Amino acid sequence: MSEYARSVTIAYVVVFSALAISLTFSRAEIPFPLLPYLKFDFAEIPVMLALLLGGLAPGLATAVIHWIGLSMARGWVLGPLMKFLAVAPMVVGFWLGIKIWKIKSLQKSMVLAFPLGAIFRVMVCAIANTIVFLFVAPDFLKFSVGYLKAIGLNVSSEIDALLWTLAFNAIFNVLHVILSAAIAVVIFIAAIKRIPGIAGKVWLPSKTK
Repeated sequence: MSEYARSVTIAYVVVFSALAISLTFSRAEIPFPLLPYLKFDFAEIPVMLALLLGGLAPGLATAVIHWIGLSMARGWVLGPLMKFLAVAPMVVGFWLGIKIWKIKSLQKSMVLAFPLGAIFRVMVCAIANTIVFLFVAPDFLKFSVGYLKAIGLNVSSEIDALLWTLAFNAIFNVLHVILSAAIAVVIFIAAIKRIPGIAGKVWLPSKTK
């Protein structure tokens, strides 16, 4: 990597990390109606922008700094860690989807990016949530039961509660991938159209057709 490319990569990480942390501290988020303790977090959008503009390393670096900022903002460890375990697989899956399908159209390169980003995120979150609910913090599952019963579900056992919670978590994570990635892609397309100099420096197809 040239000195110029390295400088640009560092700039992406600094700028988008700062933006993600700013959004975190401003609590730019929307509760998920089925399980309101889950939040659609707009701080994920800068992470995806760092990925789209700089590639995997800047995307993951921004996710790590966002994790640290979220830990500072929330003042605890588990929640921010779970957020990181959602964002990082999404970044990796999205990147892998684009790399597998090496084509020149940005829209077509998203065909695998979105599904793989969602699949990676859902799988890792399902494993992480199962460990947390059953071994690390079982009280969280009891907390979730209250929300499940509030929407009319008949939760008669711990297994029922776990399966319903994992199912709603999966729906939430798929929707979050669509939200975060779609907004980031729209911003990315607008940026390369308005600032053509960026197009020749990004790692993925910059043509929009």
